[in-house]
Amino acid sequence: MWFAANTSRWKSSQYRHLQRSGEDGTKADFEDRKGTDVQDDVPDIDIEHARRRRLWPVCLIWLNLALFSISSTLFVLSLVPPRPLYVDRIPERPRNHELRDFAMPSPLLDELDLRIAPKRMDGTLLNTKPPVMYRREPSHDVDAAWAALYDTRPIPLTREQVLAIGKDPAQAVRIPESWGRGNDSYFGRLDVFHQLHCLDALRREARFDHYYASRYPGGFNTTSRLHQLHLTHCVWMLAQNTMCAATTDVYTHMWTDALGHAFPDFKIEHKCKNYEAVLEWQRRNALDEEAFVGLRRPEGYPYLVTTHEFKEVHGWFSTHEDDGDFETGEIV
Repeated sequence: MWFAANTSRWKSSQYRHLQRSGEDGTKADFEDRKGTDVQDDVPDIDIEHARRRRLWPVCLIWLNLALFSISSTLFVLSLVPPRPLYVDRIPERPRNHELRDFAMPSPLLDELDLRIAPKRMDGTLLNTKPPVMYRREPSHDVDAAWAALYDTRPIPLTREQVLAIGKDPAQAVRIPESWGRGNDSYFGRLDVFHQLHCLDALRREARFDHYYASRYPGGFNTTSRLHQLHLTHCVWMLAQNTMCAATTDVYTHMWTDALGHAFPDFKIEHKCKNYEAVLEWQRRNALDEEAFVGLRRPEGYPYLVTTHEFKEVHGWFSTHEDDGDFETGEIV
């Protein structure tokens, strides 16, 4: 046993001597001593440490490549525009779910991703340079520009869409089956275009001499009952829609060199729907206006009995006998 113990100490001493005399202290220091018992006595833990030191630079390279790939991916993703408000962020939510809380059901909301974006209002008192077309003096070009702003042609609705807005399909005008839309589709219109139609009517009324003087040379008070009713209808419809929207956006005031009092600054931003997209959708889906106007009530189709005044305003009694009934009928 004494001999074995001393032999072991001698081998350990020889190993330490070789490790000190090597250039880098790795297993390579022992390669020249193959066949000796020293090679067999190299501790495994030191060989493992040497192997790890050789692998460390390789690991650093792979780590740098991974970090570079991640940073490159994040950079590319940062170039993608942010998702607009209209995009459905939760899969189970319907298209335009943000807008549906503030709007009645509409085929447009079912079929079109409607963007919401800030838009600065042109709120100057004086016309700009060059002047805005819609504020110019009456002309054919101005009328054409206003006419291009809206499209009041009807659009098709399904039975479900009629029911969704609280209307009875039995009382809604049905699209004839000959139009190729089946036997259960109905005529509808987008309300925004009726509002713009009313605004255009008020614009024309403000230039009464240009638009109506030849027809009513005696002025507004000599206009027809229907003309006056249409005007007051439009004023009230625009008032109701303005109050319904009830924008809570605010504007500030500014000082000027021309006035002693503060002047309102109406050049503010609103969050607006993409009106161009709405108008484009309307033009794609609109039905023939002339054909619609030419339709007549089918035999046996239900109808609404109107008041005497309504019949009178629309000239009913020029071709029908006046029954003198001023009590019954629905106001429409």
